[in-house]
Amino acid sequence: MSEVTAGEDRFHRPPTRDPTWAETAWFAFAAPERGLAGTLYPLFRHDLGVCALGVAVWDASGHEPWHARYARRLWHVPIPDGDLDDLAIAGLSIRCLEPLSRYRVCYEDGDRLCVDLEYQGLFPPHAPLVSAKRGHLDQPCRVEGVVRLDGEEIPIDGFEMRDRSWGPRDDLRRTRASYAYGIQGPEASFLASTTDIEGVERVVMGFLVRDGEKQDLVSGTREVLARNAAGFPEQVRIEATDRAGRGLAVEGRCVSRLAEQATPGMFAWMSLTSWSGEGGACHGEDQEVWSPDTWPIP
Repeated sequence: MSEVTAGEDRFHRPPTRDPTWAETAWFAFAAPERGLAGTLYPLFRHDLGVCALGVAVWDASGHEPWHARYARRLWHVPIPDGDLDDLAIAGLSIRCLEPLSRYRVCYEDGDRLCVDLEYQGLFPPHAPLVSAKRGHLDQPCRVEGVVRLDGEEIPIDGFEMRDRSWGPRDDLRRTRASYAYGIQGPEASFLASTTDIEGVERVVMGFLVRDGEKQDLVSGTREVLARNAAGFPEQVRIEATDRAGRGLAVEGRCVSRLAEQATPGMFAWMSLTSWSGEGGACHGEDQEVWSPDTWPIP
């Protein structure tokens, strides 16, 4: 694990001029009892002077962006003034209330959508990689607040994930990967990130929290057990082992999903997922990530 400081809540400047350098700050939220989930995802390209913003809310009523409950993506927004710990951009505001721990995240788009949420980390960020050149953080959070969607007020009170990344990100790089997690609470959660290695989705990063003890995952696989005719996962299985030798074996039922293209080179099925298996039941997400030109379903 890398050492994390309060500076990780602020922008990381590219060490050299690099037009592919990108920085992200992703916040998820959900009302699992309604099959409803949402994502707030700004991406900054400092050397180009622009950023992008994706905001979406979906449920089982539709997975295409034009059929989702709400979906908006802005590609070319000027880099805002200020730093990432107190930021406003195109209706989104992010404010760090306690370093590496507590955040208020708001978004407003007229009468269509208003989001006002507070994120409280369940434990310090999981930091598989932190350096000046490249970094990534993941943090399960308690999320509380309200979402007003088309005039309906939806209370949010549960557990979800946030993550951060910075470093070179070439839109032409080919990717086949996944990001799957489930959160019961402070005492139990998991995150398994995989990449395709010779046709097998192998765990390359993640953690397992059981009885309050967190350990890195050191091996494992993700398998899609069933797909819809459109290609999205309906049921998935994660099997993994952590550094202490403990096993993770869960199956996920994808409750609802969004077909999301966060960047020109990255498409994802973002699936609100109900997990069951060793450790009990919980909700989270299964995100299956592809470069558009590697999508395997005809």
